[in-house]
Amino acid sequence: MPAHTINPNNPPCPAYRASEKGTFAWDTSARRWPVILTSVIDDMCKAIAQESNQTKIAEGKTIVEGISQLKNDIEHDRPIRPIKEDGKPDVAVWNKQIATYFPNSTWFDGSWLYNECLMYRRLRELYNLSTLWQDYDPFLSQKNATFKGSFGAVFELAHKFSNLIDVNSEEDGQVMFHELMQVCLWGNAHDLSLLTNMSQEDIRNLQATGKEKLEEQEKNIVVNDLDKVWNRVKDLKNARIDFVLDNAGFELFVDLVLADWLIQTKKASKIVFHCKTVPWFVSDVIEDDFPILLDSCLQPDFFASESPSQEDVTALKNLASRWQQYIKEGQWVITSHQFWCTGLAYRHLREEAPELFDDLANNSQLVFFKGDLNFRKLTYDCKWPVTTPFATALGEDLNKNFTSICSLRTNKADVICGLKEGQQEKIEQTVSPLVWRCGGKYAVVQYSSGRE
Repeated sequence: MPAHTINPNNPPCPAYRASEKGTFAWDTSARRWPVILTSVIDDMCKAIAQESNQTKIAEGKTIVEGISQLKNDIEHDRPIRPIKEDGKPDVAVWNKQIATYFPNSTWFDGSWLYNECLMYRRLRELYNLSTLWQDYDPFLSQKNATFKGSFGAVFELAHKFSNLIDVNSEEDGQVMFHELMQVCLWGNAHDLSLLTNMSQEDIRNLQATGKEKLEEQEKNIVVNDLDKVWNRVKDLKNARIDFVLDNAGFELFVDLVLADWLIQTKKASKIVFHCKTVPWFVSDVIEDDFPILLDSCLQPDFFASESPSQEDVTALKNLASRWQQYIKEGQWVITSHQFWCTGLAYRHLREEAPELFDDLANNSQLVFFKGDLNFRKLTYDCKWPVTTPFATALGEDLNKNFTSICSLRTNKADVICGLKEGQQEKIEQTVSPLVWRCGGKYAVVQYSSGRE
């Protein structure tokens, strides 16, 4: 397909749409979105009940009414509408896209990727139109609760990495890097927008950091470019490495453990963390989540209900204190950009956010894209033949202008590429497509070497 015909409603291959009953896109739109919005209503009602400011109470009730209306519109597959003028700079961009690409679309027959992002932007519209709730994160309590529930893996990693790292050989470095990459990969299981599909036991198993467990889980990485990524990383020295982040809480914690390792081993001298600008997809990282996580690690009573030992508390404090120092000294940079909160695939990065594109293309030696949503946006969330090379799915702009890209993703949506001939058929001899593509228990680590 010629590049000029590709747009949000016309990807390189057919888009996934919720209008196809029985598909994962349909299940997400018909079942999971209303569950998420109901959870936000519950959170708002609790927050309102704790307020004494009558103006804020009234505004909170208006927001709840708006969420209920949004939920009702989705459940009845009503037409999508433009974003109301809520004072934010992205309104005109969204509305131009809706008018151009989705003028007659409903919540189910537009592209699943775009509509899912639009739902979160419509939710934020309700807060933006208020005066006293604009900075409120309705997902914060869920993010904190699930991080607290990850205490076992948190303390295990803290004990292992709280002291300065001593890597005696390249082989030792490779082993440690592989382990950290897997922990970062499976940490993505803690996606609160999909938590209704997984039990707490499933999540704990995926978070397990023991060597034997990781070796077992590696069998479920259906495209595994870990060695290619290591071959890139081992030759880096004092590089800039970027993380386009996914989930807060435990996944952010393990991303920081990997970033710490990259700094200590002098593979990187600067790490740039890219956050969302607003609460997004329930558990995605916003800039405020960084100080919240670090403060939680430094507070002795945050995990108090789990009875950590003094040794646990000290190890975690040492780790978090070192991370605070990285931020203070500018070795870690925390930033956000409006582009990450659009409905667009990343093929549109250069045209929509040229300064962000140029910065990543010209200044970063390696960009990690974390999680399922980033993978969907990297590959345009469409029905690629499963053997399509990752570089083809990325598109020429990203593949030939970025130095190197690594996507770490547990599979929670249909889109997949990079499989070997016959691999899909072999996988599906023992597991259904819905499970290995969408269940969060299989994964990919995919790498593009980018420009020479």
